[in-house]
Amino acid sequence: MKSPQLLASGTAAINMTPMIDVVFLLIIFFLVASHLAKQENSVQLDLPVADTGLNNATEVESLVVNILPDGQWQSGGISLNLQSLAALLRSRASASTDPLRLKIRSDQNITYDRLEPILKEATAAGIGDIVFSVYEAQGG
Repeated sequence: MKSPQLLASGTAAINMTPMIDVVFLLIIFFLVASHLAKQENSVQLDLPVADTGLNNATEVESLVVNILPDGQWQSGGISLNLQSLAALLRSRASASTDPLRLKIRSDQNITYDRLEPILKEATAAGIGDIVFSVYEAQGG
């Protein structure tokens, strides 16, 4: 490692370039990470209201599947059919070293027939941790 060079006044000059590079890389990392975290919640859904439930504060790897008001499935901004949903669930479950959590966000008016295939495919892929996104009931 190079020692700092002495200036004519007798003080050491410190090269700030590596520290500035690291700071810029951290800024870029956090911008990208926050964008990806917001991507799944960008779909505006009228979520169901629940009187009871748990606030999942634990950070585990999760896959978000949105069920749109028209009944279509979406994950990561990509529309899914049954085959692509099954492939996505299997690939993410097998690629994860820790148990994968499936987070389902659906419109409150969605019927069970649009939800059932997702649950069946998640079970077939070996995903047992399934949570539903809801709004908390007010004044409860």
